[in-house]
Amino acid sequence: MDRTSVVGDTIDYLKELTERIKTLKEEIGATTPEELNLLSTAKNLSSGSNDEMMPTMRNSTKFDVEKRADGDTRIEICCAANPGALLSTVGALEVLGLEIEQCVLSCFGDFGMQASCSQEGKRQVISADDIKQALYRSAGYGGRCL
Repeated sequence: MDRTSVVGDTIDYLKELTERIKTLKEEIGATTPEELNLLSTAKNLSSGSNDEMMPTMRNSTKFDVEKRADGDTRIEICCAANPGALLSTVGALEVLGLEIEQCVLSCFGDFGMQASCSQEGKRQVISADDIKQALYRSAGYGGRCL
């Protein structure tokens, strides 16, 4: 695209966002006081002016592993973001002989991963709890997870 097209698309997008803001403001006018309080809290969090509330509003640490009847394994992780979280998680799965078939990652705020894995070759079947413990350790939590 040339610069003129990019600027034109940007202007159209800004107009669309302005219309969405107007619509949302109209919807807010019909809300209850409790809903307004919740909206103002969310606004403060998004603007960064209320950092002391952030830890309580963030996702809790979660390591879920589900072995499915078809032999696949579903993995869901949500934990504090740290450098190398993705690399250590993928490495732990490789060591366990699990091959990632499909994966969705999120590194916005916390580290989040949802993956569907299958076991490589004819290796010994690994329990969901063993996979969970390996992922927990690879994320830097050490010890056993709850």
